[in-house]
Amino acid sequence: MNKLAAPRQTGFTLIELVVVIIILGILAVVAAPKFINLKTDAHISAINGAVGSIKTAVTLFKTKTLTSGSAMTDTVEFSGVKGSNYQPWAAAANTSGSGFNSGYTTPSEIFEAAGLDMNEWAYRIFVLSGSYVVAAAPQGVLDIAQPTSAQVIATNCYFQYHWKSAGEPEITAVTTGC
Repeated sequence: MNKLAAPRQTGFTLIELVVVIIILGILAVVAAPKFINLKTDAHISAINGAVGSIKTAVTLFKTKTLTSGSAMTDTVEFSGVKGSNYQPWAAAANTSGSGFNSGYTTPSEIFEAAGLDMNEWAYRIFVLSGSYVVAAAPQGVLDIAQPTSAQVIATNCYFQYHWKSAGEPEITAVTTGC
């Protein structure tokens, strides 16, 4: 007796497909937050890196000023960076080089000293307690060419450099909103 064998079907059953979809869903739930936080981590790292560069620049500027014999209130220039009171200015030097302004035509002296690219930051230079302050957020957090200080601070993802006419500058980092 000759029996014809029924053709055997190949492929995945519905149950196998459902199991695979469930496993992929679990992997997505576990892995997605790790990739989503990469942007947050990048912003926090940019701010922390900028703060470290600024602290180093302030220390170097103070050291160079003290070793040059310049008086504390003298306007001094080192490597193209201007400042006084042993600190690079938070604002940019004016065209005469004897003072500063809060315009956006040239980078602020502290950004120049720290080697930071102004195009990577949304920043505002403003006056607080009688001296200049620069507050900056990464462009990925705040994509406004000339934001107000309130807009930068509202991101809760910024750093602030407050030049002081006496004492050390205040350098703060806020990363709770990154």
